[in-house]
Amino acid sequence: MKRVICLYRVSTVGQVDHDDIPMQKLACREYAASHPDWEIVDEISEKGISGYKVSTNDRDAIVEIKKRAIMHKFDVLLVFMFDRIGRRDDETPFVVQWFVQQGIEVWSAREGEQRFDNHVDKLLNYIRFWQASGESEKTSIRVKTKHSQMVQEGQYRGGHLPYGYKLEHQGRTNKKNQQVRDLVVDEDEATIVKEIFDLLTNHGYGTNRVAQYLNEKGIKTKRGTSLWRGTSIRAIIDNPIYIGIYHMQGVQSEPFDHLKIIDEELFMRCQQTVKGRSTKNYDGEPVVFRTDTRSLLTGVIYCGHCGCRLCYNHQHEERKLASGGTSVYDYETYRCYRKISASRTCDGQSSYKATALNEAVENQVRLFLSKLEAVPKERLVELASARNEETYKVAYKQAQKDFENAQKQVTALEEEAVKALTGESQLDLSIVNQMLLKHRAKLEASQTAMEEAQARMQAEQENAKATKAQVDELLSWAECFDKADIGTKHLIVSRLIERVEVRTGYKMHIKFKISLKQFLGQE
Repeated sequence: MKRVICLYRVSTVGQVDHDDIPMQKLACREYAASHPDWEIVDEISEKGISGYKVSTNDRDAIVEIKKRAIMHKFDVLLVFMFDRIGRRDDETPFVVQWFVQQGIEVWSAREGEQRFDNHVDKLLNYIRFWQASGESEKTSIRVKTKHSQMVQEGQYRGGHLPYGYKLEHQGRTNKKNQQVRDLVVDEDEATIVKEIFDLLTNHGYGTNRVAQYLNEKGIKTKRGTSLWRGTSIRAIIDNPIYIGIYHMQGVQSEPFDHLKIIDEELFMRCQQTVKGRSTKNYDGEPVVFRTDTRSLLTGVIYCGHCGCRLCYNHQHEERKLASGGTSVYDYETYRCYRKISASRTCDGQSSYKATALNEAVENQVRLFLSKLEAVPKERLVELASARNEETYKVAYKQAQKDFENAQKQVTALEEEAVKALTGESQLDLSIVNQMLLKHRAKLEASQTAMEEAQARMQAEQENAKATKAQVDELLSWAECFDKADIGTKHLIVSRLIERVEVRTGYKMHIKFKISLKQFLGQE
């Protein structure tokens, strides 16, 4: 009797759900029963494994069957169709040939035995898997195209459900006239999403700190667990679905108002704030790393004598009183450790009272923000932008017009060249060709100019959005600064102030990142 191993494979979970493997089993068992000298010794199934995307070297089932072939544990490999072994034209034909070289017969319940007795057999083997590979490529293209269309039309295409949303029937049906569910906002979860963006943008929280905050509050994740992670928070703030935009591999839809949980300006500000904390691959303005501290100036305060960054120090002491009781003393200071460890290298003070420095900086920040509040928002945006979007639009339209004129001239000369060839034109063909070369070069140059003008116009539009977001952020700080907690104040200070230098006698120099005079257009 010949020992038979049956291999069954489906590439998607949907095929598993529709009992595709039992169908393959039934066909293979019937086929084996038609061979009196065959006996099935094992059946191996692969579920949700693509024969096109996954190499046979990475498929546990194929690796295991190869081991058994080397050990001569079976004589026949039977599959429903040969593409169950794989669909890669640069790999699968040679896998089948390898089994045959080991003395294993490879059979298909639908296509018979695959032999390699001559060159024709080898060619047919390759052609079979070349066709299977082509079908996989076409299927992949069709699926990607369909998913892209669904994204652009604002249709939920399955997969992981983003936090803040749920699925409901909205009256839409598929081609089989079956009701399908669409994405809608889950109001309870949307409240948490808004809080996440607010904590990250306006209160100086990092993603790990937000995750810890949600865990402490007992907020459940989408999967029903109480284990939030920093990566979960980063996935939320990077997902444009929260401003109503579906996306997939570079394809984005237009914003859908019914899906918006966060406005675009807050979304952008949150991106800038979180990326500003990164130490890698970020060219924008850095943001203070930690705000979960009682210190207001950590990260921006320096010794004015040696240039060393000052460190926050907090001491808590209990002292016994003569009366027998105790008294608690709190000391909060900013220390110059260069002065403390090697006094000869710094001629300034070793420490400064934190309260005095904090109050002085807070007063300067209040003054800065109060001056901004006195100016109308529209004027602030205009002054901060210092650009003219309309100018770029006019330049783009002119460049577009030049390109269209050049295109018309080239088309006319090409038609004239055809007439010259057929004798319908009195012009010399060589002269027409010379003119054609000249105008094609002009067309290419005008196309480049048009593309550059379009890029400048689009960049200016993005700058205008960023400028408005910056002004909104500054004004929001002006409204909340006095009532803000220490973490939020720390964030605001780090975003407004580049450096605070303090010298002996509490003489301070504060350097703001934004020049108020330049910002307001003053001399």
